[in-house]
Amino acid sequence: MAINFFLQSKDFGGAEKFAQDLLIELSKQKQKVFLYTTNLNLIKTIAEQKNIVVKRIPFYLDYASNHKGLLKSFLLTPLAGIYYLKTFLEIKSRQEKQFIFCSGFSEKIILGPLSKFFSLKIFFIEYGPLEPLFKKLYGIPKILYYLFAKNQAEKIIVSSKNTLEVLKNIFPQKKMIFIPCGSLIRSNHFRPNQIEDGVISVISRLEKGKGQDLAISAFKQVEREFPKAKLQIIGTGNFYTELKKQSQNNPRIKFLKYVEKPESLIKKSEIILCPSVWPLEGFGLVVIEAMALGKPIVAFDRAPYNEILENKKNSLLAKDNDINDLAKKIIFLMKNKDWQNKLAKQAYLDFQKKYQISQIAKQYLKLLED
Repeated sequence: MAINFFLQSKDFGGAEKFAQDLLIELSKQKQKVFLYTTNLNLIKTIAEQKNIVVKRIPFYLDYASNHKGLLKSFLLTPLAGIYYLKTFLEIKSRQEKQFIFCSGFSEKIILGPLSKFFSLKIFFIEYGPLEPLFKKLYGIPKILYYLFAKNQAEKIIVSSKNTLEVLKNIFPQKKMIFIPCGSLIRSNHFRPNQIEDGVISVISRLEKGKGQDLAISAFKQVEREFPKAKLQIIGTGNFYTELKKQSQNNPRIKFLKYVEKPESLIKKSEIILCPSVWPLEGFGLVVIEAMALGKPIVAFDRAPYNEILENKKNSLLAKDNDINDLAKKIIFLMKNKDWQNKLAKQAYLDFQKKYQISQIAKQYLKLLED
């Protein structure tokens, strides 16, 4: 069989990283994989992988961003439709059994009807709640999704139980299946001493709701207790200017922008901070990457993070949206190395048990075999 994965995106965040790791692992398990994407980082990373054919999508559609993006997408839809029609003719002509996967919002609106027309099984990956998108642009994204995508998928794959619960009012429960995300990061054993004291790292796309602003506010309290502490904010996005202004050129707050392989920064960090309060948060790939590398984690006690993390077991969870409690948890960990090691070790063990990409890929393959 062959797996055709469609992913329109410009940024390289958790969804893109998971797609990359999943497709690489599927190819290692001798599956034929075709990746169709607009993402240049993905193209660069995967192009040399065996058993993966990478094809660049020439059109970027976004029916749920803003008025300009919606208008542009409507204008491009006829051209994109011709491109996807030719692509599906090519897919249908292959000898192997073909399966379609897509995780982005806009491509589902195009690919859903085409899959039905060509009698190809399509699987949607829904990382987070859809309602925030449905409410945008006078409800046009909701209308498009219900008309062209909602009833087309063979199965809806969700990466968290929170997403499973909130999508029950959109999809029949029998159509949804829970498969968490995983990571290709390999660590042979737990190493608690590969750290630089006082380094707190936040790794995420710079976007309102991802919590970098809350991290900066909490760090002001941390600095009073630990004047030599350093906050690393790693990522790119349209929130950068506002965050930079909020930091007031504090030399202890570093913006590292895009880092191709953040694993080395995770290893050196004393604490990984995951302050997201984003309503569309679907999983939180940085969380399991930190777990894989045996790092102590501080996050807010909210879905979906609290499905992966357990307070005082493999992490410390602050009261949701509470900056003071977030700072309190960070300060406690920085004062207590034993707690750091305890939490990090359990996080590492939990990753090995639940989130290795090889285990997740097997669940995807079982879904296709069934």
